[in-house]
Amino acid sequence: MGFNLRGVLLTAAMIGALTTVLTGALQRFNPNWRPEPLIVICVLVALEAGFVHYTARRERMMLGELARFLAPELFVLAVLARIAATLSTGGASFRADLERWLFDPLSVFEPLFVLYFLAGLLAGLIAHRSMRDLNDLAPRPFETPEMLNEGSRSYAVQLAEERSAAIRRIGSRFIFGAALLLIALGLESVNLDQPLAPGLPISARSTAGVLTYVVAGFLMYSQARLALLRSRWQQEGAQVSDVVARRWNRMAWLLIFGVVGGAALLPRTYGRGLLETLGAGLALIGYAIALIGYVVVWLFGMLVSLPAWLLSLLLPSGGAPSAPPPPPPELPPLPPEVEREPRLLPALIFWLCMLTLAAYAVRVVVQRHPGLLRAIMAHAALGRLLRWLAEIWGDTSSWVQHAAHVARERLRRPAPAPTGRRGRLLRLTALTPRERVRYFYGSTLRRAAAGGGGRRAGQTPYEYRAALASQLPESEPDIAELTEAFVV
Repeated sequence: MGFNLRGVLLTAAMIGALTTVLTGALQRFNPNWRPEPLIVICVLVALEAGFVHYTARRERMMLGELARFLAPELFVLAVLARIAATLSTGGASFRADLERWLFDPLSVFEPLFVLYFLAGLLAGLIAHRSMRDLNDLAPRPFETPEMLNEGSRSYAVQLAEERSAAIRRIGSRFIFGAALLLIALGLESVNLDQPLAPGLPISARSTAGVLTYVVAGFLMYSQARLALLRSRWQQEGAQVSDVVARRWNRMAWLLIFGVVGGAALLPRTYGRGLLETLGAGLALIGYAIALIGYVVVWLFGMLVSLPAWLLSLLLPSGGAPSAPPPPPPELPPLPPEVEREPRLLPALIFWLCMLTLAAYAVRVVVQRHPGLLRAIMAHAALGRLLRWLAEIWGDTSSWVQHAAHVARERLRRPAPAPTGRRGRLLRLTALTPRERVRYFYGSTLRRAAAGGGGRRAGQTPYEYRAALASQLPESEPDIAELTEAFVV
């Protein structure tokens, strides 16, 4: 099994991006701290962990051999962590620190150094598990259709279960990291001096870290899915063109660019806090209700004035002069000018995204812990509320599905006329067993005809089997088995 360079680079990019965003949030509490050395350490450890994992699998190292192999790696990590801890705090000079460490060796193990060392170990562990899952998904040379025919079906089922668990672990790590990013961005945007004031802008470094994490995560999950499909194709003996992999990568990049483009359109700064956003939203609702009330009052006033207008038409025009109209009421003073109107739309977008991600997190927790949902449903009031929300969600989702189905039916293009050119690639897994037999029998006829042993008109399958077996005696059992399957 070769070295998975793409997987190592994507894993290192995700770990580096996650470290960048988390340290950006921590830097708000200590502006004098420099997180760049810690980010570099985590990226280097992730790259080295991928190489160590590949070497350990290739050499089939035991636990003792692996411990001896990791001893120098851990020493280098300790040295880098010590240097990074000194650089992060802006030490006066390395010479003064070296003299202090020489006379007081225990001063090397200060809390910041220990935290940096543990962060490097955690980055290496995450990279090791990611590479292990990617290697479990990759196809193996001995996985062939003959393996299933030789009685190894139970082993194939076990491999399929391990690969399903690996793809779930990759997705879970990606979602868990996204949740950590969300918490870190929330901490970074909170104004610690005035928590209810408008949030602080998110730094450009954290924004770049989020985009890098999303792009690398989507690419890794896409490559993991492709590796899983390749393993299944190899087990089934399906011949799949390399065009499929190229199209897969192309569609993955298009999806990622779409996500990045959508994220670039979202605002990075928000003019309102959470309470101000809720207050402004309620104010808009109240304004709409008041406007509707004004319209209703105007309509009733028009209805009341109709009889008076009709009476004025019936009465004679002469008589006492009408009283002068009352003076117009004095207008209230204008409100003072606002220097800067906070932007409501960006704040609404931000908090809607927050609520959506929170709802998704709750859904994942409930799915992983079904007993928690049963305990909540045991409460009468909460049970009724959840059932009511489920009914609303079911009606809404069914309506959306119906609308999407109608839109697809109306936008569906008519099927093009059949041409002599070759269509898209045939998916053997989508065919029934009978259709697969016909496909392989027809493919055999075409290849035999190309080699000069085609089937004559009026020749039965058994007659053609005898003729073809005389030309290819070494393949006579396979020809007989294929003919029997085709005839039956």
